[in-house]
Amino acid sequence: MMLRLKYILLLLVSLFSISYAQAQAPKVSASLERDSIWLGDQIKMMLVAEYPAGSRITFPSLKDSLSNGVEVISKSKIDSSKIGDGVMQMRQSYVITAFDSGPHPIGPFVFAMHSAIAKDSLRTNSLKIFVKVPNVDLKKGFTDIKKPYGAPVTFKEIAPWILGIILIATIIFFILYAINRRRKNIPLFTMPVKPKLPPHIVALSELDKLKEEQLWQHDKVKDYYTRLTDIIRVYLEERYEVPAMEQTTQEILAGFKGDDSQIKGKLYTGLQKTLDTSDLVKFAKYTPLADENHFVLVQAYNLVEETKIESVEAVKKQTPKESVPEVAIDHTGANEIEKRP
Repeated sequence: MMLRLKYILLLLVSLFSISYAQAQAPKVSASLERDSIWLGDQIKMMLVAEYPAGSRITFPSLKDSLSNGVEVISKSKIDSSKIGDGVMQMRQSYVITAFDSGPHPIGPFVFAMHSAIAKDSLRTNSLKIFVKVPNVDLKKGFTDIKKPYGAPVTFKEIAPWILGIILIATIIFFILYAINRRRKNIPLFTMPVKPKLPPHIVALSELDKLKEEQLWQHDKVKDYYTRLTDIIRVYLEERYEVPAMEQTTQEILAGFKGDDSQIKGKLYTGLQKTLDTSDLVKFAKYTPLADENHFVLVQAYNLVEETKIESVEAVKKQTPKESVPEVAIDHTGANEIEKRP
């Protein structure tokens, strides 16, 4: 009885050892996503190795071609993980393709195993992939293996077109703009118009220049009176909107004669004296005295100062605390002239 029990225990130990050894035995395998592809299509192949911890597995070094007609496009890094007590797993994936139709055998692949006891080589299972070719209608000609699909358009792709359209539109606009201005006899580019100075500012500036030049002191009496009367005529023309530059002395004086004129009294007398003296110098070779030359210049200054019109803005600056009506001030004191646009 004791001998029989001993044999039974030995048998159980043997069976347990065999099953444990089988559980710890290394395994390698190869697999495909599917067993068929279209010509030129891509498929993923996976190599897996399971082995006891402490051992070392070396994956096969695959070339660019697995077999006649099957090519390797890319491969991933080897990934290792622990899947149980004392058992490790390593995985590596490959992207493959084929350009020849029909069946293509792949593998088996050989792994090298190194353990503390011995070295060994392990082989995977064999694979087979079938490459299909789409039916071709000879009447319609060849067709693509894959149907084209619409990819979303990015801004980077259309940006050059947008910039090109804007540039062309700008060029066309400037061409039409130039043609239109040329038809109207207008310069293509015009400088901004400089604001026109008030007549009294211009007149006083010219009188100052004339005074500094001292023409009559240097025996240029005729030039002196010509310049002086031109300054007065331009001022009268701009100030009162009369054609003073084309009028004679008598016509100018006749235009300002009367009770309703703004130039009267001493101003009118001084204007008359200045214009008459100028005519005598220019046309009768009259030589005035030094006092007369000085007198006509003073009369010109008085005429401008007494008849100038200051803008409403200037009046507001002088009296900021007072409300200024929208009128222009006539320095003769005779009338208030309504400001017109």
